[in-house]
This record gives sequence, structure tokens and C-alpha cells, in this order.
Amino acid sequence: MAAPLSRRMHSGRMVSIGIYRKYEAGPLRSRVAQMPLGRRAVQGLTARKLLPRHQAAPTDSEESVEDLWQYDDRKSWYEAKFAADDQPDWQPATFVSSVEIGPSIKLVTFDIESSRELVPLRNAYKHIGQYANIRVNGGEEIQVPPSSPPLSPEAIRTSLLRVRNDLPAGDQKLQTDPISERQRITLLVTLEGAPELYKSTISDLFEVGPFQGTGLDLLKIQAIFRYPTIVVFVDNAGIATARSLITSKTSGLHTHMRSNVHVYYRAPNKASTCFADEFDSWAEEYGVSVMVSTRDTFQEMFDDDDTLVYDPEGTAAIILTGNDANEMEEEALEACKAAEIETVVRQTVPREATTYLSSISLM
Repeated sequence: MAAPLSRRMHSGRMVSIGIYRKYEAGPLRSRVAQMPLGRRAVQGLTARKLLPRHQAAPTDSEESVEDLWQYDDRKSWYEAKFAADDQPDWQPATFVSSVEIGPSIKLVTFDIESSRELVPLRNAYKHIGQYANIRVNGGEEIQVPPSSPPLSPEAIRTSLLRVRNDLPAGDQKLQTDPISERQRITLLVTLEGAPELYKSTISDLFEVGPFQGTGLDLLKIQAIFRYPTIVVFVDNAGIATARSLITSKTSGLHTHMRSNVHVYYRAPNKASTCFADEFDSWAEEYGVSVMVSTRDTFQEMFDDDDTLVYDPEGTAAIILTGNDANEMEEEALEACKAAEIETVVRQTVPREATTYLSSISLM
């Protein structure tokens, strides 16, 4: 004859396996016994709150569950945070070289951090036309133009995958230290504009901070078939930006795919002409033709260029004469007006600023 139900329920021996409890050798398992231990602990904790303290004294583990809810910042444990949001704005930079390319003009190269795990996107060098922010021996901030282009995403692919929590097949999701991805950046430094940086040596201490500005507004001229011809008016204040623009693989300008890309470079004198030894390689590799003059105006240089055949509606102009409005910019604008070129990108009119969030709670 079968045993009574109550007898059958308690005839087995209760054991713990993992987070489940079950009756071993018992013909029938209760519903509570099949419930996860954490869930039963919360239910038991709720029930005990309704009973007098002397009837249901909580165990140590139950007290820990209850205390967990007492942390004021507990919700921050589950907030999604942007990469490197807690990293310092200023990072150490390593001096690599300093080369004089003209009277009181140097190219200074630094090795800086570029890993997205260590440098937040809002501080990184990402747009043509931004200025580097440098400190020498903890002194004042110095803004100088880079002559090297920003890194392509492929160059920092490893850290980009890490901040997305992407894992290769077979890897385990474990706590790991941030990885470092260094890049070299070359700056055009003049004695008049940045004397401390111009005179610095390898024995000095350098720091690089958030890059300044939002860069050139190139989006409106990126359509190759809409603007097959690009003319660039540049002087020594903008030649570093011109070099980074021409040699960049991420600017979207694609000079080698356009019909004509002509640069009109007004140098103070022949000795102060920057990057003259690179003009031939610019023509071969990027399809860019450079015309240099130390006396003619932009209008005269444009008119004397017999190799340029253009349609004003299919031509865009880029004016690189520094971040501040000056006579050279006005001269270039007059040349564009005379040539009936209406689409103009100016260094003094940067692209629209990007808003960077610090955490998901600010959305």
C-alpha cells in the first residue's frame, strides 16, 4: 500500500547541489525544493521581515543580501560608461626628433598614446585642421598645427574591439588591463609662435592634452563627382594642415580620384618654403599639383596656371591661412569670387562641434 502523501514528501534526504536543492531518493520533489536558492532566499527574506525578530533570525548570508541594497551608488555599477571616460586629459608624450626645415621653422615629432582605452574620443586627434595641445616641463599650454594626418581606425583596431567587448573565438571574458597603442605625430613649430617648444630638447618633459578645435568642414565637398576639381590656397600658417590633408587616408577628400587638385602656395621666401622636397611625391601618389610663389598674389597664381581647366559649378576651394581671419584669407576669397567659385571651405570656419556624452545617465 502506498505511503501517505506527507510521508512520501519527506521520505527522501535533502542535499544541496550548486544553487539548487533537491530531495535525493525521494519519489516526489516539492516545488520549493526545485526553486533556485537565490530566489528562495529573497522570498524567505521578505517573509522574515513580516515576523518578529525572535521568530525568524536571519543568517549571515541573508544579512549580506539585505545590506547589498544599502549602497547609495549601487545603480552606478550597472551604468554603461564610455571608453576612457575616467582617464586624465593630459598624457605623457615622448620626444622623438626635431628637424629644422627652414629659418626658425622646425618639425618636432612626438610619440603619443592613441589607444581608445586610454584616450577618450573627445580628446583624440581625429579631424584635419585640429591643433595639438602641448605642455613643456609643466608650463603653459601651447597650440601648434600637426603636419601628419590622424590615425585611421585600422591602426587602433585592437583597442576599438576591446572597448566594444568583442572577443575572438575561444577567449574568455576576463578582467584585463588596458592596452597601449602608440602613434607618432609631427608638429610644425616656429620660433615666433611657440618659442618654448621650438627650443625644447629630449631632456625636457612633454605632455599632450585634448586636441583643440573641430577641424575643417570637409563634408560638403566630399562628393567626388559633384566637385571633380579642388583648388587650395595656402600660406605658411596653413601649410602643415595642407600636408595632413593631402596625405590623409581618412579625410574623405580622395584627391587621387578627382580630375584636378591644385595647390597655390604663397611662401614668405624660398628658404621658408616648407615640404618642397615632398611636392613630387604628392603629384605621383596623391595626384596633387603644387604651384609655389614668393611674390605673386593668389589671384595672379590662379590666373597664371595654364594647366587648370575647370567648371566653376564643379569646383570647390579650400583656404588654409591659419585659424584667425587675416589679409591672406581675404586675398584668397577675392580670387574665388573672381573665378566664380562659390563652394569654399575655410580654416577660420570649422565644422560643427560634436557633443560627447560622459555616461548613459546623461542621455
